[in-house]
Amino acid sequence: MATEVLDEATESGLTRRRATVEEFWSLPETVLPVEYVNGEITMAPVPTPEHQIASRVIFRALDGLVLKQSLGEVFYSPFDIVLPSGDVVQPDIFFLTPQEAERVSPRKRLHAVPSLVIEILSPGTAKHDTITKRELYEKNGVREYWIVDLKERSIAQLVLRRKHYVLKELGEGDTIKSVVLEGFEMNVGELIGLK
Repeated sequence: MATEVLDEATESGLTRRRATVEEFWSLPETVLPVEYVNGEITMAPVPTPEHQIASRVIFRALDGLVLKQSLGEVFYSPFDIVLPSGDVVQPDIFFLTPQEAERVSPRKRLHAVPSLVIEILSPGTAKHDTITKRELYEKNGVREYWIVDLKERSIAQLVLRRKHYVLKELGEGDTIKSVVLEGFEMNVGELIGLK
């Protein structure tokens, strides 16, 4: 997709413009992260190598457990998820239970709320992931949301309790234990690919 389509507002590499959902769906196909949130088309810059390494390590760790125990499916970006609010997101990584995974069609976008969503912060997406998408995921009922901060070497684990997130901050020496994926626990530093 040509960036000139989305040149109306740029903030730290994140490009946005007001649009209708019909305009969003009419955009040409792309592998760049493009979302439709709060009435705006949002395009993020291409992820850094550090981001991709962390994404790969996290995906492999989660997918290994999920496959071994037949818990559902783990997916990674780009993959459109249409939330009940009508917003369209492309999380870095997300987990679907078997019931949620039944809604995945090879030819259609996913219309569901993933049980676990993981976003890896980039300089251009930090505010979008920590504020805008946090509110969006909470409002739509995502049960567990991890915000991975490679710069701070930490994970903010948010778990939905009575329609609001409860935050647990974890540093590289801590162990993260998923609430949604029972039995998943791993050292934060290892999980985000730190050596």
